[in-house]
Amino acid sequence: MMLVDAVTAAALRTEILATMRSWGHDILAAPDKYNNRFYQTYIVLSYCRMLHDLHTGVPGSKRAGAAWAKANLDPAWAGLIDRTWAGRPNPALSVRQPAERADFQATLQFVRYIVDRGNLFAQTHPDELEKVS
Repeated sequence: MMLVDAVTAAALRTEILATMRSWGHDILAAPDKYNNRFYQTYIVLSYCRMLHDLHTGVPGSKRAGAAWAKANLDPAWAGLIDRTWAGRPNPALSVRQPAERADFQATLQFVRYIVDRGNLFAQTHPDELEKVS
């Protein structure tokens, strides 16, 4: 017996795309509120995961998303992803530390890049998204 209906891959993809766009808008509209080491790592790994899950249609881990992103995106992002993964420990401390300036600027560019990749997926795979009436 299921307590809730299963979530379809199309519904998951539609929600991921909406989240990528709306959170990306929030981040880019007010970047200063995200300018700490915790958020910088959280944003990069979350966007890796969202794009991975958008492509696969199933929820995955941040580790899987980071590995997928390094294997499938422009190799120029690999260094940022590696530094981000290495910067995950101790969120209680990292939330009080400003992000590295260059990595934070790269993170904002990464958000734009991933949202663009999500929009491209939506354009090239419209049949894999839930139809909105």
